[in-house]
Amino acid sequence: MFQNGQRVVCVDDQFDPWVYDLYTQLPKRNQIYTVRAMGVGRSNPQFSLSDDAKLTISGADFDILLLLSELNNPDDPHSSIKQELGFRAERFAPLQEDLEEEEAVELVGFGKESKDWNTID
Repeated sequence: MFQNGQRVVCVDDQFDPWVYDLYTQLPKRNQIYTVRAMGVGRSNPQFSLSDDAKLTISGADFDILLLLSELNNPDDPHSSIKQELGFRAERFAPLQEDLEEEEAVELVGFGKESKDWNTID
């Protein structure tokens, strides 16, 4: 899938309204980012409101989440472990980079000693 240090491009920057309350930085479509870390986390949470008006997660999908070098977010307030809020891996695609170095081609002449092939001595 992805690996740490890999450059990726965001292909989906459409977020549910609740995301804007939890995250401080979000990826933008067609922007390039660097994978800082990957891990398993929750996505698509379903929230419920308790009798004492406390918002809790009543269910979620498990997903591969990415942390990006260019973006930092707070820890997930609904998690019992300290874990930074990440982004679903499916929101990103590997950046297609030309890995071949462009080689400079130098044409080497024969200098002043060379003769014009169209002239006869």
